[in-house]
Amino acid sequence: MATRGLYKFYEDEDRMHDNKPTAVIYRHWDNYIEGGGLDLKEFLDFCKSGTFDGRTGDASYLASKYVVFLAQTFAGDWKENPLDFISVGVCSTNPELDMWQDYTYHIICDGSVVPVFVDYDDLEKQPLEEALEKV
Repeated sequence: MATRGLYKFYEDEDRMHDNKPTAVIYRHWDNYIEGGGLDLKEFLDFCKSGTFDGRTGDASYLASKYVVFLAQTFAGDWKENPLDFISVGVCSTNPELDMWQDYTYHIICDGSVVPVFVDYDDLEKQPLEEALEKV
């Protein structure tokens, strides 16, 4: 059975509070904290490393980079067939969007430090770092 997740990318914290994401990514499998949460942290750490265009202040670009990151993660053979992946999609930014997600990650892209919050179980907008410390 899938553990579905949504990854909502916002330009700033106000847009997060208003539930107005710039981009929404759907991931079908393994979105629990020690799966999708850890993958997201590793992705953001890599972005912050500055080994490439590490801009993290633009929600649409960061979401696009995350799709590529997930595609590489899920592709059977990235070098031979980079489009051979499933489980990742770009979704509507409609505030009423419901993909039967178990986890929703909120990524705020308004600076070099990218805060991330996660909703799961009965918790809303818990900092990802705190959630990772519990696993």
